[in-house]
Amino acid sequence: MSKHLFPVPISLHVFNRPKTTQQVFDQIKQIQPRQLFITADGARDNVASDKEKCQAVRAIVSDIDWPCEVFKNFSSINKGSYKATSEGITWVFQHVERAIILEDDNVPHPTFFRFCQEMLDYYANDERVALISGNNFQLSGHKTPYSYYFSRYTHIWGWATWKRTWDKVDFNMQHWPEFRDMRGLDAIFSRWHERQYWYQFYQAMYEGKKGPHWDYQLLLSTYMNHSLTVLPNNNLITNIGFGEDAANCKTKSNFHALSTKAMSFPLEHPPFVSRYVEADDFTEKTIFSGGLKKYVTRKLSSYLPDYLQQALKKMFFYKK
Repeated sequence: MSKHLFPVPISLHVFNRPKTTQQVFDQIKQIQPRQLFITADGARDNVASDKEKCQAVRAIVSDIDWPCEVFKNFSSINKGSYKATSEGITWVFQHVERAIILEDDNVPHPTFFRFCQEMLDYYANDERVALISGNNFQLSGHKTPYSYYFSRYTHIWGWATWKRTWDKVDFNMQHWPEFRDMRGLDAIFSRWHERQYWYQFYQAMYEGKKGPHWDYQLLLSTYMNHSLTVLPNNNLITNIGFGEDAANCKTKSNFHALSTKAMSFPLEHPPFVSRYVEADDFTEKTIFSGGLKKYVTRKLSSYLPDYLQQALKKMFFYKK
């Protein structure tokens, strides 16, 4: 096998979107990975167009014109986003110790792959670091003099990690009650409204009032283990997966379709492993709890009819 092939395994997760899949796969073809793991969810029985779209997607990702070891995990049934993706990643780490993970709407800048490779090597034996993300959601603010910084948030629109991190994820949330009762999130969040937001979020998921989300279970695992995420100083991924055919993001947020910028090499490494507090505060306010005012508004809106709740949500969190 050619020594010029990209050495880090790529884990690609697809479903029924040929157009977005093609854009992501075109970037993967450029780097020609030695190993490619493809997880494809099956068509839904109640959606007539799914079968044709799923077949089209599988044809796209099967067009491999370089010497590559290919692993296919094509489901004959529809598992849904949660099971298809989480089980697919688990399957990958039954074969390899590290991987770069892309979904069918995460279009990477070409330098994203080298960045992940170098970070996976650099922090391979440092368990303070849980994963590497290609996302920067600072909207051109909060820059550092280094190539990347550390965050408490596990952004997963294009990311990389090790088996050691994935093996710690508690998908059944069996350890949540103990972590909750020992006030574990108090060590992560200093503000009362932020702690309340996350405690209530995870409690609702634990009780089944909120559907399971593997990405938030991954995030909880990093909180339980006090580990951090590497985030690039410039955004390396543009997420194009919004709209009516999207599984989760029907409406475009401020963080979809962000422009990307090349990572410069050689990398400038921070001199210490410590999270960038101001950047994390910006993320918390703009993506999650939204600051005290928005937290109170959200609590009050929970007593309103659904259509009014959605109106308030769009007002605060989405572009008009």
